[in-house]
Amino acid sequence: MSRAYRIRVRESVNRVVRASDHVSTQLEVLGILPQDQMAELLAQELVRRGFERKANVLSRVEDGVTISVDVATGTVTVRAETETEIELEGLRQGRGDSDWTAAQKAMAEENLRKEVKQELDKQFDKRKQVLQEQATNRLEGVLGDVRRELDEAVNRVTAEALKQRAAQIGQIKELTEDPATGSLTIVVEV
Repeated sequence: MSRAYRIRVRESVNRVVRASDHVSTQLEVLGILPQDQMAELLAQELVRRGFERKANVLSRVEDGVTISVDVATGTVTVRAETETEIELEGLRQGRGDSDWTAAQKAMAEENLRKEVKQELDKQFDKRKQVLQEQATNRLEGVLGDVRRELDEAVNRVTAEALKQRAAQIGQIKELTEDPATGSLTIVVEV
C-alpha cells in the first residue's frame, strides 16, 4: 500500500543587481579660436567647477551620477548607476508517493525546484525594474542642473575666447562684462 508524503524544496539565491541609465549630447562651443585652444579653455573652466581631468575627458560624480565631458569632441555623457545585493528565499511544497521510484522522486523535486527558481527570477526582475526606475529618476533629477551648469561654462569659455581673439586682432580699448546677463562688450583698436 502506498503512502502520500510531502515534498519540500527550499532555494536561496543571492545576486548583485545593477541598473543604469544615461544620456549623451553635444556641447555647442563656437570655433572662435582653433579647436585645441577652445578645448583647453573648456577643460580649464570645467576643472574650476570641480571636474577631474583624465586626458581629454573630464568627469565629476555627484549623488551617484557621473558627468563626463570629452573636451575634444564636446560630447557630454550623464550616467546614473546603482547596484544592490538582493537575497531571496523561496519554498515550494508538493506531494509524493512512497511507491515512486528514486527517479520519480528526483523528478518531482526537480520540478518543484524549477518552480521556485522561476518565482525567484520574477522577484529579481521586479526588483531590477524598481532599481532601473530609481536610476532613471536620479538621472532626470540632475539633468536640469547639469544642463544649466554646462551652458554657463560654455558661455564663460566663449567670453574668454572672444577676449583672446580680440587681443590678437588689435589693442583692447574697452572691455565691459556683465556676469548676471552674460553680455560682453569689447572695443578693439586695429
